[in-house]
Amino acid sequence: MPDDDAVAWELTAAARQHLNKPDADRIYIAIGVGDTFDAIDALLGVIARDHIPLGDELVATVASWLDCYRGQDAELRLRQLLTEIEHRSPQSVSGFDDGSESALIAARDRRSS
Repeated sequence: MPDDDAVAWELTAAARQHLNKPDADRIYIAIGVGDTFDAIDALLGVIARDHIPLGDELVATVASWLDCYRGQDAELRLRQLLTEIEHRSPQSVSGFDDGSESALIAARDRRSS
C-alpha cells in the first residue's frame, strides 16, 4: 500500500516545474497541514488539465494508492483523471529525474525522522 505522503511528494516532484503559483501554494499548504488526499486530488487535476507527463511507474503507484480508497466519493473522478494522464504520458518519462525528485524525497525523509 503506497504511503499518502510519499505519493503526494512524488506527484509534486513530477509536476513542480509546471505548477502556477496559486496551484503550488494550495498543494504545498495541503501537504504541510497533512491533507495529502486533497493535495493528491489537486495534483491529479492540475496534471490532467495541463497535460503534464508522468512515468508509468508513478501512474502505477497512484493507481495502487487509489485502490485504498475504493468506494470513496472521489474515487471514480480520480480514476478518470488518472486514465487521461496515463493515455497522454510517454513511457520514457519514468526514467527521467533531473535531481529535483531526489531532493524533495530527501527533504521529506529528513522531516519525518
